Amino acid sequence: HCVFGETRCWMYSVEWQKRGLPHAHILIWLVEKIRPNEVDAVISAEIPNVQVDPGLHEVVIKNMIHGPCEIQNQNAPCMIDGKYSKRYTRTLIPETITRNYGYLLYHR
Repeated sequence: HCVFGETRCWMYSVEWQKRGLPHAHILIWLVEKIRPNEVDAVISAEIPNVQVDPGLHEVVIKNMIHGPCEIQNQNAPCMIDGKYSKRYTRTLIPETITRNYGYLLYHR
């Protein structure tokens, strides 16, 4: 299945987190450039609306939100030298932005 179109090549690395749970870092090179609206159809960086899908909202709030960090919790594992180490917090933006390098900026 080609979620984002034809694949040129791919690679992955499986790692285990501190709690023993596996996760994968996956790189996929596509034949054609991906458009931001195609990303938004598959990846979401938003908290689901509790009125629309209360079950999904609960799962995201319970398992996908990190924090509190910064001033609220200087001893959090995500903090290094008093700063958040994972490129957060991020600004809310109205649409996903693709770039020729690095990470996408997701609509949030």
